[in-house]
Amino acid sequence: MNNSIAQPSAFAFGANWKKFLSTVNENRIEAAQKSLIDLLNESDLKSKRFLDVGSGSGLFSLAANQLGADVTSIDVDSQSLLAPVNCVDATAKL
Repeated sequence: MNNSIAQPSAFAFGANWKKFLSTVNENRIEAAQKSLIDLLNESDLKSKRFLDVGSGSGLFSLAANQLGADVTSIDVDSQSLLAPVNCVDATAKL
């Protein structure tokens, strides 16, 4: 009897998110912020925690952080875990 459990495979989104980051600009960041403000019905996230599960590109993590939240980003794809850091680095040059 084989007692091993098959591990599901996951698509490696990290490379896609890295390409996407080249398109991140102030307009995209503002759109992400507006989306969060509309969803949460709050414009000031100071003293709030924001958990970004499946953080992908990190755009919403960045937007929540810029709105004042203490952000934690997680993703199943190890390459995607670098995307929020790369997103911050990319936007620092804007």
